[in-house]
Amino acid sequence: MAIADSSLTRVGNALILRSIPALVAAVVITFSRNHAAVVGLTVFVGFAFLLASTLIFTVMSVPLEGLNRTLVGIQAIATVVAAAIASATLTGGLPSLLLVLSIWAGITAALELYAGYRESNRTVAKEWLTIGGFTAILAIIEAVVPMNDVYAVGIFGAYAAIVGVYQVIAGISLRSDAQSTTRKVSS
Repeated sequence: MAIADSSLTRVGNALILRSIPALVAAVVITFSRNHAAVVGLTVFVGFAFLLASTLIFTVMSVPLEGLNRTLVGIQAIATVVAAAIASATLTGGLPSLLLVLSIWAGITAALELYAGYRESNRTVAKEWLTIGGFTAILAIIEAVVPMNDVYAVGIFGAYAAIVGVYQVIAGISLRSDAQSTTRKVSS
């Protein structure tokens, strides 16, 4: 088992922490009157830097083994690079937004899906596969569907809201699974 049942609490905490950047991005986009590409890129920069920080925290604090630790680390690096590219292309308009979002989402979705596929703890694997699936859908929509600024930014906001809420629920669920496992063992 790559993640011991006793570590589920830490994985749950990491997912809850990871939800914060997504929920902040969702709130900012939802309550912003301006859905121009520059706003989407700016929100993505903040989201990505915060997300990379939480991924680095996950690598350092959660007992991931072997390749999964490396995959989460690569996800953090890819997210920082995407944030840097987004901040360098703030005035690039809709093409920059679509390109940055779709490439970032494609890379991180592939990494998340592969980590979930490799994870032997099926509870954790299910959460990673679901998050990777949501991110893959974002990548496909942003890359393939013809959009204007409002749709592109709005879809990113919707993705952030869905993933943020899902990660909170998944984190709480993993923590409660860990507590029930601990109670069963101690009984």
